[in-house]
Amino acid sequence: MARVVFYPARRNNEGKGYGRERKMSASGTEANFGEVDSIEFAIYLNQKARERNISVNVTKIQKWLYICYGLYLAVYEKQLLHERPKAWDYGPAFPRVHKTQKKNNDSLDGLVSRISKYDFSRYDSLISATLNKFGDWTSSELVTWTHAKDTAWDKTIRYAGNYSSMDNHDILLDFRRLFTDG
Repeated sequence: MARVVFYPARRNNEGKGYGRERKMSASGTEANFGEVDSIEFAIYLNQKARERNISVNVTKIQKWLYICYGLYLAVYEKQLLHERPKAWDYGPAFPRVHKTQKKNNDSLDGLVSRISKYDFSRYDSLISATLNKFGDWTSSELVTWTHAKDTAWDKTIRYAGNYSSMDNHDILLDFRRLFTDG
């Protein structure tokens, strides 16, 4: 199983700290951060929801991304996306995806051309499971669900603060507890 190593923060010119995360394999060699780009995956997820006539908005995409991320992590013990979720006010969020949504009038529609030639269909069962269970939930219901006490989001907010990266191990444990036998 891989572990995440965080290198200490340095100070930039404004005095703000910044750090560098690297995912390390159990043997201590550097591994990839995740399998796919978060923006491309979000665009593909948006497209799949639209094909099923499921209403889509900024919050729903963010929460569905988090659910896909957590399920994948719980099953494969690997990070799905290059980007890790951050603990924002309304729950887990992927900042790069959010920025893309905002630049495109709160939507990912019309961005299919940005998807690389990567075969995202290998994730169709993951996306289907997510949309089957959570596709008809409202944004408010999804936010409430991610804000449950003692979840990875709650622990991050309490111990690291708002806008901090969420811990993959805590996410893995949440999703194993909620969706698997482990």
